[in-house]
Order: sequence, then C-alpha cells, then structure tokens
Amino acid sequence: MRKRNNIEEQAYEVLKTLKINELPIPLEKIATFFNIEIQEEDFEGELSGILIRSSEGDIIGVNSNHHDNRKRFTIAHELGHFILHKGEAIHIDRGFRVNYRDANSSLAIDLEEVEANAFAAALLMPEKKIKEVLRKKLKEGIDLQDSAELKKIAETFHVSQQSLLIRLMKLGLIDNFA
Repeated sequence: MRKRNNIEEQAYEVLKTLKINELPIPLEKIATFFNIEIQEEDFEGELSGILIRSSEGDIIGVNSNHHDNRKRFTIAHELGHFILHKGEAIHIDRGFRVNYRDANSSLAIDLEEVEANAFAAALLMPEKKIKEVLRKKLKEGIDLQDSAELKKIAETFHVSQQSLLIRLMKLGLIDNFA
C-alpha cells in the first residue's frame, strides 16, 4: 500500500504541473492534460464510474444519474486510478484495461479503491486550500459544528459535506462528526 502522504503528493504534483490554484478544481482541465475523455452515461445499478484505457483513447465514464458533487468525486477517483494503478485487463473484441467505482469502493476493502479515494480527496480538497478556507472562515467566526457553515465550505470545493468531513478528519482538523 502506498502511504497517504505519497498519494497526496502525487495529487498535488498534478495541480502544480498544471498550475491549478483555483477552486473548485477544474477536473476537465486535468483530464484534457492526460488526454482522457469524460463521458456521462446512464449506468445501471450502483456503478458510479469507470476508467477505460485502450489504444484508441482513454475514457472516464461517470453515472449521469448522480449528483454533480458525486460525479466530480468519481472523476477524481478515476483520475487516481489512471495515475496510480494499471487496471485489470478484460477482453471484449479488443483488449483494454478497466477500473470501476461502485458502492464497494468506499468500504476500504480493496486497497486500490482506498488509494483512488485518497487521491480524489487530495485532488479536490488540497490540504493547503482547505486550511486557507478554514482560516478565512475562522476570522469570520465560523462554527465548525454548524452544518450550514460546513455546507458553504463543501460548496466552495464542489464536494459533498460527507466528503468534506472525512477529509477534515483525515487531515486532523476536526476530531469527529459531532
């Protein structure tokens, strides 16, 4: 398993290489840099996204039925797979490699899924940016226990409140959800 810091550094390197400093993080710009096409699809069941790598081009498919914030996390997650993992070879007429994101991806069962989630969180919510936003909010008198305030911060990053809370906990900026 890669260490969390190593995964975060790889996410930050992408942002540094592309000189991305704005929020929300422009995922389309990152995908374009890596020559990855993003396509929204009406996936059956709980499938959130898929990364397809082939000689004809790389594609991130994202479930069109999901909320925009979830789509963003899925795209960042699949970018994580693209950068961190080779994928599994499957054959349908011609060979290509695939990574999936589904309901099991967040259960910490599959190591590659855990790593892709960590990459996505670091990419969408870089530690430096989180701390900048929190410092500004603290000067304004933010109460981190106030869900309305957390919602505003999540909206700044275009992520769900749950993703934000998990990120804040992993960075040691809050102790728990209470």
